[in-house]
Amino acid sequence: MKRIILLVFLVFSVSCGGRGIYLYETREDPRGGPDRPWLIIGAKGAGSKQLEKRLCQGKELRVILGEARLALASQERLFEAACGPKASAEKFLEIYYQLPAPQRQAVKRAFERHGYTLNDYGC
Repeated sequence: MKRIILLVFLVFSVSCGGRGIYLYETREDPRGGPDRPWLIIGAKGAGSKQLEKRLCQGKELRVILGEARLALASQERLFEAACGPKASAEKFLEIYYQLPAPQRQAVKRAFERHGYTLNDYGC
């Protein structure tokens, strides 16, 4: 019985390990394709370095979150989870899913207005 429980736990852990919010740039090629820039928000170095730099150091993410009209505290928490010294894809995902559904949709639409597609491929 212990082995079965351990096996179920292990399978669940592996299947949910890659959870994060993927961001794809659609400005260059709206049809997508294998060469379009992408990143996992909050996972430093996972994806396009140029896209990460533009969003974080160029402050484009702050503009996008502001356009989504989130509360300032929510904007700051999301920005810190994505770009701060302790950036974490899991933390960004957690904060994002704590937002009410209309606010999550507002964030997605704000990203789209800036030429991005926001996708969550978590389990």
